[in-house]
Amino acid sequence: MHPAQYKLICCISLSHSWVNLSKWKIWPTWKWPPPGWSSATAPVRRGPTLTKKATTLIQTPSPRLLSPPPHHRTIFRSRSNDNRFGENRGRSEPEVTRSQSYGSTGECCGTGTWTPDQVDQLRRRIKFFFMDPCSKFKARRHIPWKLMLQIIKIIIITVQLVQFGAQRSDIVEYFEQNQKALEHLLLKNWDPSYETMPYPPATGDYALYSVDDLLDYIDFAWRQYHNLSESALATFNLIKQDDHRPVPMRLCNSFNNYQDFHNGSYIVGRGVLHNCTDLVPLDSSKGQYPYDIRTFLKEHNITIPFLKLLDLSLTFSFTTFHLNLMENRYGPTCYYVNATILFKNYERSGEVLIDLLTKRTERECSGKIMTQAAKDEEHYMKVKSVALDSSVIVICALSSILCIRSHIRAWRLKGKTERLFRERFGKKLKFSDRMEFVNLWYLLIIINDVFTIIGSAFKIRLETRTVTITSHNYDFCSLLLGLGGLMAWVGCLRYLGFFKKYNILILTLKTAFPNVLRFMVCTLAIYFGFMFCGWVILGPYHIKFRHLSTTSECLYSLVNGDDMFVTFTATQTDNDVVWYFSRIYLYIFISLFIYCVLSLFISVIMDTYENLKEYYENGFPKTDLQAFLEECNTPLHSGLYRKRYTENAATIDCSLVDCLTACCCRRRRSSETLSEQSHLLTRTI
Repeated sequence: MHPAQYKLICCISLSHSWVNLSKWKIWPTWKWPPPGWSSATAPVRRGPTLTKKATTLIQTPSPRLLSPPPHHRTIFRSRSNDNRFGENRGRSEPEVTRSQSYGSTGECCGTGTWTPDQVDQLRRRIKFFFMDPCSKFKARRHIPWKLMLQIIKIIIITVQLVQFGAQRSDIVEYFEQNQKALEHLLLKNWDPSYETMPYPPATGDYALYSVDDLLDYIDFAWRQYHNLSESALATFNLIKQDDHRPVPMRLCNSFNNYQDFHNGSYIVGRGVLHNCTDLVPLDSSKGQYPYDIRTFLKEHNITIPFLKLLDLSLTFSFTTFHLNLMENRYGPTCYYVNATILFKNYERSGEVLIDLLTKRTERECSGKIMTQAAKDEEHYMKVKSVALDSSVIVICALSSILCIRSHIRAWRLKGKTERLFRERFGKKLKFSDRMEFVNLWYLLIIINDVFTIIGSAFKIRLETRTVTITSHNYDFCSLLLGLGGLMAWVGCLRYLGFFKKYNILILTLKTAFPNVLRFMVCTLAIYFGFMFCGWVILGPYHIKFRHLSTTSECLYSLVNGDDMFVTFTATQTDNDVVWYFSRIYLYIFISLFIYCVLSLFISVIMDTYENLKEYYENGFPKTDLQAFLEECNTPLHSGLYRKRYTENAATIDCSLVDCLTACCCRRRRSSETLSEQSHLLTRTI
């Protein structure tokens, strides 16, 4: 290399070092040339003169060429032990050393070292990441799109839930009233007391106990079915055959396959036998009563094995439609009803329970039963409903995209922070600090959006009648929309947590959760022991302990002080041992869980609450990440937060509006220092 070329390259490197040191206000104490250097030490090599390409390369040096020489790296050493990371330049002094790098050596953004400017830039990025929407708006003057979108989403989801709830309530109310009408019309001796809640029972079971009663109930149901269209106050149309006669009711029975003998012995076979026949009304012209099951069985030579009977069912079908004239939003909805009157004798106890089971399936209505004006109004209301559901889908999709984008950015920022701590400070970022970059609120919002999108799409299918209107379809849609609405409102706690007075509740639940979970594990061991013990011992003598599920519900109610006296008095037994055991059992359980377990449960949460109050007054314990961020004293209005810092010299600055409008984002220089150094270097050359 020619000596003139070598001197020119050295001047370029010195100019770059001087620019950096003047920016950091650190003035070097060395002079050029360094001691022991002379032109004789430089390799003497004759070569061609500078070409045009080489001249251009010198005038616009690359970042690798602009880096300081290895023997003139500048590092900081802190004088105070209070500075954990040695980055507070107000308490440090510059020291120029040779053959030492700044901090821990390592590759950072491809430049080969972590400079103080890069550390400050990353610190500001991390601090901006943990800011609330208001602080981010002050720092960068960017509209908080996620916050505004969540507010709009909560409002529109609530409107959708109110609309769907009113529609579902109307359908369910019709189904319940239709069920009660059929029970009064088809079931003999039906009483309104049977329509009350199962507990506490207002009356006994709806059952029968003799063969004659069973045959009388069949005669009554058979007659009422054929007179259903005339006797009912609703539109119940029986399905007609080709000869315009109603489809006959079908009688089916199931019985055990066994044989008994006069000496009391029996032989039990495998399986259950079934037998079915159509109940065609008898010929009244012969002076017979059309609906007499005894005569019918005798004429058709059919025998029902009552002693072996497990169940007997009467199955029939008819059509009806639902039309709410007080609400013009929907037109008539036609249903095909498949009903079954079931006589259950599974336990062979002598008590035959009776139940009416109905299944409604939507079908296409035949005929014109609406005016054109009503149809237009119905179409208009459907369009509005579909538009509302479509807007919910769009807003939830945008919300999910923004949250996923935030997760991706947080993951990249976590990786850079881990690399900084590992290469710069020689330590590994703790798991708790790494989890700070994982925003579980965004994960909750994404799950909420998925449920809401699927539920809204299914609701559109219900609105447009592409799926049948059944209880199962409404249950599926309501489950998705209900969970979505629940998570949407729970997500509001994230934004309330930005306020100090509201944040203590969220922090209390978050901090106390591990201790509460451990406490619940120990408590469940005791609870399960009481539950199985009560079910086995008190089950035969107490209605609340009859099943394992009802036993758990009873004990949970006792913990909350519900219905204690009835639980004590509902034990029905003549065994003194069981009676005294029930008292001791209930006294111990109530005393242990109400006075001890609940008190300790509350104390665990209150202890966490008191600790948090003390932390609010005296300060929270600092983690490595929090201590690192505390050294950033850059005010929000300084404008430094508005800069984009990426691994490359140029970056693409895209906002939400740019993404929505599909505009081309302009490329710009992300580092103003590089342009300043290039300008000074060109002027020096």
